[in-house]
Amino acid sequence: MPKALKDPLGHFLLLGLALFALFAWVTRDDASSDDRVIEVDRPALLTHIQYHARAFSPDVAAAHLDGMSDAELDRIVDSFVREEALYREALSLGMDQTDHVIKHRLVQSIEFITDDLALRTTAVSNDELETYFEANRERYRIEPTVTFTHVFFNSERHGVQEARNLADEKLTELNRDRVPFTDAPGHGDRFLYLVNYVERTEDLVASHFGDEMAGAVFALVADDANWVGPLTSRYGQHLLLLTGATVERNPELAEVEARVRADAERETAEMRRDAAIDTLVGTYEVRRQTIRNPPEPSG
Repeated sequence: MPKALKDPLGHFLLLGLALFALFAWVTRDDASSDDRVIEVDRPALLTHIQYHARAFSPDVAAAHLDGMSDAELDRIVDSFVREEALYREALSLGMDQTDHVIKHRLVQSIEFITDDLALRTTAVSNDELETYFEANRERYRIEPTVTFTHVFFNSERHGVQEARNLADEKLTELNRDRVPFTDAPGHGDRFLYLVNYVERTEDLVASHFGDEMAGAVFALVADDANWVGPLTSRYGQHLLLLTGATVERNPELAEVEARVRADAERETAEMRRDAAIDTLVGTYEVRRQTIRNPPEPSG
């Protein structure tokens, strides 16, 4: 037996296909006599709830169904009946055989179920986690950050030179009065974004102030006693009190374990899913016909 078929996910795929085939055969047989009857029962509604919630948990769906008010139950019944009626009309028109959109949706449904099952049944050991982390260390590199506050003078409002003059005057005042981090909002003009930036990356700072000023900020040495500047952004002049800075570094596994474990389990689940689907595809005989026309003879 192929290795993937020994995997629980492989068993699920084959069992699922068998159930789909059985369901199709039973419903086709029923349609000959009672194709205008829609039975609304508990199993049907539980299935309906789970597919619409995209969470395949019978116990959760049952608890949700049993906790519904009469009005909520009426709405879920109406939804089920509407969906079932339209589904049957689509089948009667042969759309399941000819409509590529429906074919694509059916494939997506199978993929969603297998993705969910693969993830739920996948766990990585501590040794596997360590191996995965060592192979992907660069992915978890911690970027440098800065913590600062700023006082802003708007060049559009004051003009470029006047904004610079105001900033120079304010810098003297801020350092003379030893204005702390928390009092920055009481000075200067209102800025488009934030006043305080705590442990922000260079990309974030650049998105608010521009690349040139972001580079200047990250070149500064943290000093929570002295305001510096002016620094020029796309909006005007800024005075900064840089109180903290961290350097780029590679963390230990313990610092990022939850993120690493989630990534490792997701990638392992994807590999198991793909292996099971490849094995399933391998159970079909593929007869490839001539697809491309031969090139026209030259000359």
